[in-house]
This record gives sequence, structure tokens and C-alpha cells, in this order.
Amino acid sequence: MDNRTNDISRRERHRNRLIGTALFVLLVLACRLYYEYCMHHPLAAPSAPATEASGTQPDADEPPAVSDRSADPIPGKRTPDDEGAPPSSTIPGTWSVTGPLELPAFDSADIVIKNTQGRYTLRYDTAYRQAAWVAYTLTGEDAAPGRAKRRDRFVPDPAVVREGYPTAFTSDYKGSGYDRGHLCPSADRSRSQEENDCTFYLSNISPQTPALNRGPWKALEEQVRRWAVRHDTLYIVTGGLLAPGLERLSSGIGIPEYFYKAILTKEEDAFEAIGFLFPNATRFEGDYVDYAVSIDSLQTFTRIDFYHHLPDPVEYETEKAYSSRFWFGE
Repeated sequence: MDNRTNDISRRERHRNRLIGTALFVLLVLACRLYYEYCMHHPLAAPSAPATEASGTQPDADEPPAVSDRSADPIPGKRTPDDEGAPPSSTIPGTWSVTGPLELPAFDSADIVIKNTQGRYTLRYDTAYRQAAWVAYTLTGEDAAPGRAKRRDRFVPDPAVVREGYPTAFTSDYKGSGYDRGHLCPSADRSRSQEENDCTFYLSNISPQTPALNRGPWKALEEQVRRWAVRHDTLYIVTGGLLAPGLERLSSGIGIPEYFYKAILTKEEDAFEAIGFLFPNATRFEGDYVDYAVSIDSLQTFTRIDFYHHLPDPVEYETEKAYSSRFWFGE
């Protein structure tokens, strides 16, 4: 009798262990599937209060969502009562006719993050885990060599992590064959170590082929700094084209097929603008100059309204063509 009882007890313990192991495996599998779902599906942007100071766009039904708990909201258009008073939450040198010239138009549902320390603003794409665009100003002072050291500390953007959005990790790029390409370049933010470190946030990084990142893209970045010294202030929007159906790294990060850069400056009483569009290719012929386009052409290709804060007549004249003589001395 005791032997039969012991056999039954052993069988029950064995069965319970098998059931427990199966439940554990199912739980791990469910967690993994949930993680993959979160990594590859966009999350809804948090809502923002409907105030003029939160960055409302002309003719928009709702104000855009701006994710930055430590910084002032992005300013909207100036009102008649503001005339003669400096904007309280803008970076010096960025305010123009109706708003921050470097900031392109965006929708109320977009996730827009203002990095105050790095002095740039970006629109974050949760599906591809990188910025759809990064907007910033570059002055002659910014372009001069600064005291900051390039420490190459690629880390997730704290603002992205804080909000719970899917993020890239630097390990995602290892063995991928792609460089960690800067959108706002490290050398454009070298006045302090703090601002330089912010350029290594992975929200500001996109997968670029070595041929692009170390070739015409790098040459253009160097030329842009020379233009900043010559013209004092540039208004820049740059990014990879995040179209539907992009190929991805094994970790899920989208690989843009094209990268672009829009540049605007003011010379005396007139504005001048130029765009550049590069394929994310493995081989290039010619120099960055060969990839110059008008802002109108760039807007048609990217579907981004770059310098909408300019008055309409000025915007039309500035964006319809670029001057080779002005930019390249031709």
C-alpha cells in the first residue's frame, strides 16, 4: 500500500513539474511576442493642451504634441500683442517673421521632441525608431571648433525612454554593415560637452552606408559649417526619408533609402535656400554638389513643408530654385 502511494505521489510531482515548465515556457513566449509587438507598432502620441504657446500650426485643428518635460513648449506664431517683445522660450537667433524658421510643419498627432541641451528639435518615428527629421540652427560660433570632445557615447534618448516609446540601442548596429549616421552632426554642437553628448542620442542617429556617411554626407556637413561662418546663421532640417515598407536591421530599425538636408539663410534683405538629396547607396560618383536640388523639389519628394513660417511670397521665391552662384560661387 505504501509503495503504491509513493508511486502515485512521484507521478503527481512529475506531472506538476511538467505543467509548471510548460506554463513558464508559454509565459516567456507571450512576453516575447508582446515585446516584438511594442517594438514594431507606433504608439499614440500624448495629447497637449490647446494653447498658443504649445506650438499650434496655422489651420490646424489641434496643437502638436511636444514631448519635453524639462523645456518650454515650442512657440507658435507671434500675435500683435507680442510685437516688440522677444519670445520667451526660443533659442536666440531662431526667431524670424512668424516663428522658428528651422521648424517644418507637422501634424497634431506627431511626436515632436525639443532637446534643449542639444539645441535641436526632432519628430520621432516609433515604428522605425529614429527621427523623421531633425531641425536646428547653426551659427558661425557653432561651426567654430569648440571645447567639447567627441566621446561616441551612443545611448537611447532619455525623452524617448521616459515616454515609453520604442527605442534603438547601439548594439542594434553591430554587424549590420551600416554606420550610425548623425542627423544633427556632432561637430555642429561642440561649444559644451553636454550639448555634444546630446548629438549621440540614438533618436538623432540613422543607418547610413559607409559610402554615404564617410563620403558626400560628411563633405556636405563640412561645407555647411563653412557656410555658417560665412552667413552667420543657417536654418537646417535633415533626416532620412521614412517611407512605408522600408527594409530593417535585424533589430527592427528602419533603413532609409534616401537622406536629405534643407538649408536656409538670410542675406541682407533676401533669403536663400538649397536642398540636398542622397541615395543611401554603397557607391557614389561625383561630389555633394551633384546632389543639390531646390527646396520645392525636396518638398515634393519628402512631402515635408520646410520653411512654412516665411511669408507666402517670400517662401515661393526662395524655394522654387537655388542659386549656384550664391552657394557655390558659380
